[in-house]
Amino acid sequence: MNWPTSKRLALYCQVLVATYIFLWCFWTLTGAGLTDRTGLPVGGDFAHYWAAASLALNGQAAAVYDYPRLLTWEQAFFGPELALPFLYPPTFLLMLLPLAFLPYLAALAVWLLPALAGYLLIVRRLAPHPLSIWLTLAFFGTFQNFIHGQNGFLSAVLLGGGLCLLERSPWTAGLLLGLLSYKPHLAALIPVALVAGRRWQALLAMSSSALGLALASILMLGLEVWLAFLRNLAFSVHLLKTGEVALYQMPTSFSTVLLAGGGLLTALTLQGLVMLTVTAVVAWVWAKGGPVALRSSVLTLSILLFTPYLYDYDLALLTLPLAWLGWEGYTKGWLPQEKILLILGWCMPMFAQCLAKAAGWQLGPLILAALLLMAVRRESSLAGKARGPWQLWGSAP
Repeated sequence: MNWPTSKRLALYCQVLVATYIFLWCFWTLTGAGLTDRTGLPVGGDFAHYWAAASLALNGQAAAVYDYPRLLTWEQAFFGPELALPFLYPPTFLLMLLPLAFLPYLAALAVWLLPALAGYLLIVRRLAPHPLSIWLTLAFFGTFQNFIHGQNGFLSAVLLGGGLCLLERSPWTAGLLLGLLSYKPHLAALIPVALVAGRRWQALLAMSSSALGLALASILMLGLEVWLAFLRNLAFSVHLLKTGEVALYQMPTSFSTVLLAGGGLLTALTLQGLVMLTVTAVVAWVWAKGGPVALRSSVLTLSILLFTPYLYDYDLALLTLPLAWLGWEGYTKGWLPQEKILLILGWCMPMFAQCLAKAAGWQLGPLILAALLLMAVRRESSLAGKARGPWQLWGSAP
């Protein structure tokens, strides 16, 4: 099979990026004030981040977790179309607090642009090829995170930066990984990897960073905000269990079952089995050691499969294993089917949501699982060990 040249791939990516920019400008500039042409806030979900931070800045941090009060505050700024609860822990609210000092559009720019720059730098560090930046900008997960004003760039910088620094600066790596506790369901597997890999300094630094962030949130926002958050957890779980969230936007095993018409118990059972499986895979791969890129790819893909609460904008994290695995193949040679799987992974955010919404078929978890198998197969192949079930994918050259 003849693959496109780097020059042609760059051209395709540039056309996609230009299309994204045109669509974003058309959608936002034809709106009115802080809202786009549909009446929703420019910057999407960032509107409720900024509203929550400004409510906290006005001395009402605990009210952020009182949905009716937050809703009133949101709609005072953005109109009746905005109706989003704040489900994050107070650590994230603390991180957002400085943005409330800025007007909304300035805060949105400060939120997105530095994080996007860091995100691109991380990917270029993982795959130092001129095409990496264009592939990342054209990746639909990048565009989704940008238009939603979400935190996928920040998560990718913290996770990617922490894993990049793990070998040469474990304390700094742990500090970055600990900050990912602002989104605990994405950080849950990291201690498993660090314990299995005997990275004790990084584990201590991560624990200190997460604890320090939590204590800082208590000092700045008060203990009551944590009590309000804990009381609100039942509401968060209720939204997930009842399918009141947009399931078609969630590439998880849990949402896959519910979209296909399965019951809640079946969805929880399948998700639980996936969680146990990927936890075991992470522990096994990290205990063996092996190349950093492959261990990190396994961890990141396992994180995406582990959580039942994952949205399309979180797929900005998917650029990390795509970059690691792509660079491994480019520099060390490709195993069978690897290029096809990487292309499927890169395209997945572009089609998975549409297919899930139109037909109720969520293929995201299957593609993520295939990429995880690819990473494990490559790690086992380079380690010179028997591949067992990975032999179904073909033999190494």
